[in-house]
Formats: sequence, structure tokens, C-alpha cells
Amino acid sequence: MIGLLIPSVARADEFRCTGVGPAAVIPPTLLAIGTINGVQTNITSCIVTDGKQSTLTATIFSASATAEVRAVLNSDPFISFGATTTNFIPGTTTFAFLFGTPIVPGLYSAATSTGGVSVTDGVAGNTTVATSGIFPTYISGYGTLGLAPTNLGVNLGTAPCVATGTPFAVTTTCNQGTASNTFAPALYDNLEALLTYTQNDTGSVASWSGAVTIGTAPPRVPEPTSLTLIATGALLTFVQFARRRKR
Repeated sequence: MIGLLIPSVARADEFRCTGVGPAAVIPPTLLAIGTINGVQTNITSCIVTDGKQSTLTATIFSASATAEVRAVLNSDPFISFGATTTNFIPGTTTFAFLFGTPIVPGLYSAATSTGGVSVTDGVAGNTTVATSGIFPTYISGYGTLGLAPTNLGVNLGTAPCVATGTPFAVTTTCNQGTASNTFAPALYDNLEALLTYTQNDTGSVASWSGAVTIGTAPPRVPEPTSLTLIATGALLTFVQFARRRKR
């Protein structure tokens, strides 16, 4: 699996694995990367694998912010993730978190995403979380085969989330809802999820949760009107057949 390209510079911020770990052996196709203001930090070594499921808990430290990152990566397949970020500067900080996991190879034809954020204002009493220049929406999902990531069409969230009022006392929750998509069956062996946003105001806190899943589209169930027409047609056919036999 090749991760999506996220703008970065050469050095990485410091980080600490806050779960059980770091793990001794990380499957080469698992991936976890955090980016704060263009500085990329590979936190894959904080992933702990147990059978089909892997978990991640890590904290990234930088001069402009800290990020507490959480994820569950499952090959069955789904990725759930969370990030709590605290801004240290009055200006805007850009965050991006990329997660990837191998999945059971198969022909997948449906995907969903969901997410939401809670924002607590900082010292200025006016905090905004908004989309970043990295991607037009907060959350996006990708299916990959070999070297080719494909957007799954479940891009989610564009509206800013604002907390305004008494400093450090106002929390606003913005549910981004759910996005779903069906598509022609395609062979994927990896799943990736990207969360990216901006946050301003010294001391402000943004706490995200979300998930991306991939699977097969359920069989189409006819609407009640269609079922009625089908039943009526079958009845008429039976009546005509019975009349012919009677003659």
C-alpha cells in the first residue's frame, strides 16, 4: 500500500505511544501518519496488532500544537479514528491524519463514512475549525490495489464548526453526518482514511471521531409499489392460464 501524499517537510515532530507498545512487529501494510503544519510524523510504530484488528494510541508534540491520535484498523474491513488537538498559537494550525490497513481482498462495491467534531474555544473566545487546503472535505476514504489509491466517493464535511463566547468555556458539537456510495465492483486489498482540518485560537481544543468502511452493496429491495405491480402481474398471468385450461 502506498499512502496518499500529504505535504510535509523533512523533519518529524516528537511523539509518544500511549497505548500498549510500541509493537515489536508491524505488518508492512499498516500505516498511521500525523501532519501538523506540514511537519509529518510517522506513528505507525505505535500500532498494536491482535489478529484481524489493530489499535493505535499516540500523542504528537510540536511547537504549534499537540495531537492525541486514536484508531482501530480492522481487515474485515473498517477504520475508526479519533484525534484531539490543542492549539498553542493564536493563528491557524493545519492538521492531517492518515490511516491505512490491509483488508481481505475482494470485489467491493459500497463504502460509507461518518464523523463529527467538538470544539472548545480558547483564549480569544472565538475558535473555528474549517477544512484545509490538503483536501476539500474533512474526511475522505480510499480503496487501494497495489500502488493505486482510489477515492471511494464518501467525502464528508465542509461546514465550519465555531465556538464563540467566554474563553475556555464554550463547546460546540458539529455532527458531520454520514456519506455513502455504491460503485461497480472493484478489487481492493487496502483501505485508507484521511482526516484533515484547520484550527485557530490559543488553547482551543478540537476533538474528532469518525470512521470509513468498505463492503458490498446490499441487494436492491423493490419498493412497495413495485411489489404490488409484480404481484398483480403474477395474479393476472395465473388467471389467464386457468381460463385457457378450463376451455
